[in-house]
Amino acid sequence: MNAILYLLKWHLISVYFFIKILTRKKKQVLFLSRQFNNVSLNYQMVIDELEKNNIKYRCICKKVDSSVNDSVRTQGTYSSPLIFVKRVLKGFTGSIKYYFSLYRQMWAIASSTVIIVDGYNLPVSLLKHKKNTKVIQMWHALAAIKKFGFQAVGSKDGVSPNVARILKMHANYDYILSGSEGMNKYFAEAFNTPLDKVLAIGTPTADYMKIEDNEIFDKLCSKYPSMKNKINILYVPTFRNDKRDNTSDLIKYVDFDKCNLILSKHPKEENKIDNDKVICLDRNLFKNIDVLKVVDYVITDYSAIMVDACLANRKILLYLYDFDKYNEENGVNVDLLKDYPSISYKDAESLMNVIVNNNYNMKEYNDFKNKYTPNIKGRSTDKIVDLIKRCLDE
Repeated sequence: MNAILYLLKWHLISVYFFIKILTRKKKQVLFLSRQFNNVSLNYQMVIDELEKNNIKYRCICKKVDSSVNDSVRTQGTYSSPLIFVKRVLKGFTGSIKYYFSLYRQMWAIASSTVIIVDGYNLPVSLLKHKKNTKVIQMWHALAAIKKFGFQAVGSKDGVSPNVARILKMHANYDYILSGSEGMNKYFAEAFNTPLDKVLAIGTPTADYMKIEDNEIFDKLCSKYPSMKNKINILYVPTFRNDKRDNTSDLIKYVDFDKCNLILSKHPKEENKIDNDKVICLDRNLFKNIDVLKVVDYVITDYSAIMVDACLANRKILLYLYDFDKYNEENGVNVDLLKDYPSISYKDAESLMNVIVNNNYNMKEYNDFKNKYTPNIKGRSTDKIVDLIKRCLDE
């Protein structure tokens, strides 16, 4: 495996050397994503402002096949040559497509002044770029409740140490955007970078959550009529690679006479919910980021969506039934059970009693909100555009 990675590394370095010679650097912004196939909300909101300022930009958004990601993670460590061969064959098509997409990315990188990424990008981190090229890491989440990046190297769900070293994981960043001062330390650790490179200016998502949407509730009620007259609870669990799922326990304690449980399953989640009373959100019609604006409670676990919910002034409850196991396998930055015990629960019954008995701890909620949400009053997008302008002029 290491030999293949070294071969890829030096091959890309050699190719990029000639690409830099053959391209002319332009005063343009390049948006790169391997998280999504389409332009994300964060990218689009920045692009809208760039257009107003007549700043040129380009987007390359291509989601990497999950088989490519799995092959370099610790969970993909091979116990035998046969398992290695099977994994390679399974991800062969995705790997070939990804390889050829790297050429397009390298040409675009070499001809741009500012590069914006929303996750790890191989050519951005691995290669040496032209002088005064600036790279901004606009991570796709506002918070790092669970560990990621360098914090999770070597863990069950993280990247293997050899891969991180050979492919220079999360290198070459000039600026990293964090959701709050309280998160700066964790972002610096995750990206293995000095703290002074982390800017707590949020992302456009922070601005979006402040925008009221009076139509989304009507659309939801049209699709799910029971939402009109009950307490609406959105449950957004984190995806777990081993398919752990305690949704059935949560359902058991929902008072469906008073409440709706709206379940938003991860796209990779395959577990079926056999209960007509549960609203299984159609992710093709509705996005979590829109739905959470109009519900009464948002239940999640280690997802940064809890910060999005706070920005929309939605009450959050944290269902941490596997906290010890998750902390051992992946790791967490915030001990939610210890720091916020009145909104964090291991058992579903205690959690649901908070809702049914109207016994929510607003002080604890506000403590969390004040520490981990952006405090720049809806100006994240403006701050990012100002940063881009400075980078273009340097």
